[in-house]
Amino acid sequence: MNYHNKSRQEMLDVQFATRLRLCKIQALIGFVLLLVFSLISYNNQSFLLATILFSCAVSGSFILYLLYWTRRVGLAIHLLNVNLFVLPLALLITGGHENTGVFWIYPLLAITLFVNRFWTAVTLYGSFILISSLILFTPLSGLLVTSYSFVESVRFEVTLFVLCLICLAVLHSKERADEMIIQLHDEDIRKLAYYDALTGLPNRRNFKSNLTRLLRRAGKEDKRVGLLYIDLDNFKQVNDNYGHEVGDILLRSFSDLLKETVRPTDIVMDDKFDELARLGGDEFVVILNDLSSPISSAVVAERILKLFENGFETVENTHSVFASIGIATFPDDAATPDELLHHADLAMYEAKRNGRNRFEYYTKDIAELLRERNYIEEQLKIALEQNRLSLVYMPVFSCHTLKVVGIEALLRCQNLAEEGITPEQFIAVAEKTNLIKELDLWVIDNSLANLAELQQQQGFTGKVCINISGAELKNDSFSRAVEELLEKHQVAPSTVELEISETALLLSDEIIALAFEKIKALGVSIALDDFGTGSTAFGQLNHYPLDSLKIDSSFVRELFSEDADKTKMVKIFNNLGKLYDLRIAAKGVENQRQLEYLQEINCDWIQGYLLSYPLKKPDLISFISQNDADDTSIKSLEVLS
Repeated sequence: MNYHNKSRQEMLDVQFATRLRLCKIQALIGFVLLLVFSLISYNNQSFLLATILFSCAVSGSFILYLLYWTRRVGLAIHLLNVNLFVLPLALLITGGHENTGVFWIYPLLAITLFVNRFWTAVTLYGSFILISSLILFTPLSGLLVTSYSFVESVRFEVTLFVLCLICLAVLHSKERADEMIIQLHDEDIRKLAYYDALTGLPNRRNFKSNLTRLLRRAGKEDKRVGLLYIDLDNFKQVNDNYGHEVGDILLRSFSDLLKETVRPTDIVMDDKFDELARLGGDEFVVILNDLSSPISSAVVAERILKLFENGFETVENTHSVFASIGIATFPDDAATPDELLHHADLAMYEAKRNGRNRFEYYTKDIAELLRERNYIEEQLKIALEQNRLSLVYMPVFSCHTLKVVGIEALLRCQNLAEEGITPEQFIAVAEKTNLIKELDLWVIDNSLANLAELQQQQGFTGKVCINISGAELKNDSFSRAVEELLEKHQVAPSTVELEISETALLLSDEIIALAFEKIKALGVSIALDDFGTGSTAFGQLNHYPLDSLKIDSSFVRELFSEDADKTKMVKIFNNLGKLYDLRIAAKGVENQRQLEYLQEINCDWIQGYLLSYPLKKPDLISFISQNDADDTSIKSLEVLS
């Protein structure tokens, strides 16, 4: 689907709606004035003029009917143009009351110009000037009921011509400005859809498109293509120890050095570096074109590793961050883009297992040695069977009152946590198996049970926000299962919100919309989580029955960065949500300055460590009770956190 064309069409629709509104106003005012002036002309015994004005009024009533009560807008505008063309001619021929009709011709023709596009206006106005000249300066002047001197006729035509030039110049400038706005809008949409906001590199969607194109060409030309999958080791510690802002600086620095390190002699690239990409988090990829042999990719991998010889240096500090690189080659190791990416990913994990800060080639043995992923999968099965899963809750607050309006349920796995395996890790593994569906239902079941208890015992009136996997969009039985759980726990659907990450929306619009409609039919609300990190075009929001957008925390962290383009993204997303009548929630609020900014732009909901960390159920109950009684002071919230 061409989202750029859809976006352009939406802008054109807005312009057309503006013209239509102008036509409606003019048609209504014109109808009233024509009736009034036809009565005045009749009382003055100007019967010909009265008849013409009344006829135009009758035509105007039909135009009003078409504009206000039917969808035949094109016919209405054509009839309006006829009225606005015939009426000035009638005023010119009859002279109007006491020969003042000629003065009404100028505004009527100006109106004709501004309800039409430029070239239509040129045609209409040019035709009127030609016909009026023939009537005034040729034997056709016999049609005139009144008389004009030669000087009056010349003055009229000159004034008409000058007015035409002025109006057409204004109209042409406006249309050029509109086109420029559309072009700028298209460029913004393209950047959001295809490029990573933090580094400026192509995102996952863009990368897959480029890789597919390059492999198709390589297959035809019998050439070899290499893929380097890069993961930054110890990056999480940078975020934990120094904060996400420092982590973002590191990612930007690495992406800039990656562009310099992977030289054009290694790959064929344009100025946009379409053969590089940030897939998400601390994962990057490099496509190497036309390799003489798989070994050639080692040259590039070694240069990348040299960037981390003594840790990774940023402007303020040197961090113990290194790189693990996996290498796979087409057609030696894979025949399709997805297979090539998967095999390079497996090789990268092998590099991590073998000591990190190194590169590994994909081999058949790597596929056999996926112990970590298999282990996680087995432990998740055990956790489901032995009920070793648990939930913590992240409170969600009203941006202005700082009262708890919702709780986001977050999954934890006890046996994996004991070995330092994070939810992000085991959920990623679960999403590659059917285990994710079992986990989703477990989370929903237990979240609803706890919500029912909070409602009955604490009088909690907020929503419970539950994350679901993108796999549920293809799961026909999911909506029925949710409906059964709602009935089981006697929870009102309106108090439940299901969240799905924007990055999970890789299916077609039709499949996504159908899945969302089934969920919405239950009465629950839907939030698009991590908004801004995926590839959703603005125009798509019209097709999805969404209730809320949750702005990803990475954009909140960029609010006061030096990059002007990044600082405005939260406000753009907030305005976008208001345009589509969606509730806006901002994640990752970590300081007072961010909070005050979000309050200033009228963000709806917020969550983050400034207000609360994830809480276990007993702590959540205490927190909600205190929040209900508290005078919305940040200090008291921090103490409870």
